[in-house]
Amino acid sequence: MGEAVRRLAEERFDAILLDLSLPDSRGLKTVEQADDVAGQVPIIVMTGLDDEGTAIDAVRGGAQDFLIKGNVDGRLLARSVRYAMERKHAEAQLKSLNETLEQRVAERTAVATRRATQLQALASELTLAEHRERRRLAQFLHDHMQQLLYAARLNLDALKHHVHEEPLLEVIERIDELLNQSLGESRSLIVQLTPTALEQAGLAAAIQWLGRHMEQNFKLPVEVRGELKAEPENEDLRILLFQSVRELLFNVVKHARAQRATVTVANPSEGEIELVVSDEGRGFDPLEPKREAPAAIGFGLLSIRERVQLLGGQFSIDAAPGRGTRVTIVAPCRRQEPKKASTPDQRPDAHGDRATTVSPGPKS
Repeated sequence: MGEAVRRLAEERFDAILLDLSLPDSRGLKTVEQADDVAGQVPIIVMTGLDDEGTAIDAVRGGAQDFLIKGNVDGRLLARSVRYAMERKHAEAQLKSLNETLEQRVAERTAVATRRATQLQALASELTLAEHRERRRLAQFLHDHMQQLLYAARLNLDALKHHVHEEPLLEVIERIDELLNQSLGESRSLIVQLTPTALEQAGLAAAIQWLGRHMEQNFKLPVEVRGELKAEPENEDLRILLFQSVRELLFNVVKHARAQRATVTVANPSEGEIELVVSDEGRGFDPLEPKREAPAAIGFGLLSIRERVQLLGGQFSIDAAPGRGTRVTIVAPCRRQEPKKASTPDQRPDAHGDRATTVSPGPKS
């Protein structure tokens, strides 16, 4: 065996015909020693030991075939050698193919991960950019538009003291009333654009404020249930979740024809936030949004779902015509790395008549 190992290290061979009984090596250890130095050279064991268990162990140990002395002629031996070489060559090709595939998968996975990270960064920047633009617009309304409206009212008030004709006084009063309404609308718009509760008190307080705002301005009673023990650490997540709840409540006002809505806030597990917006309005079929749902609903829900998923959250809709709508958002308290994208799973519920769309996002 020692001489064979030396020859294998120095020369190239096409096949190895191996006995299991050599002066310096016996049994299956012989196959192991030969396989350690053989590399891509096939091994055919030919021995006088007629034992099926040993044959199986020899093949598992690296041999390509197992022949019994006395049962082999020249033709069988030649065929065994030829087949062993072909199998070894096929194994080498398969190994090379697997390595190439693994490398390609690794490369494409790296590209997909990099693109997912870029998409997440873009989604975050888009959310923050929208918020900055809202804040800028609110600042403009407060610092410029409202000042101009106040100045117009002051000048109009001064003009009233110099006008004595009743028809002109009535016109001035109507103009003053319109200016006052404009001031009220601008103040309301400023609050809608940049709710101070979100920046000063956090997401939970902002959702409570949003519920009161929807009832005061849109006549939609909103019940806010539960509490948040942990809030998002990232500003973009806080803004996105607040805007998502607001958009969902606006959908209730515009499309659901519901008498009331409910927002449930909770921390279902450590590091997660769950927001559920539900109503008992007319509902729609989420599996056929083009036919059943108004365009505004489809586009709004699609935008929310994509942004929530890109920032590491999950988004699901439970709705059916005539049975209301329930939208659930689960998001991490801290933005996570993106995970492999998954296809939304659409299935009926246990009753078979209520459609559910579940879109898992990263727990990336």
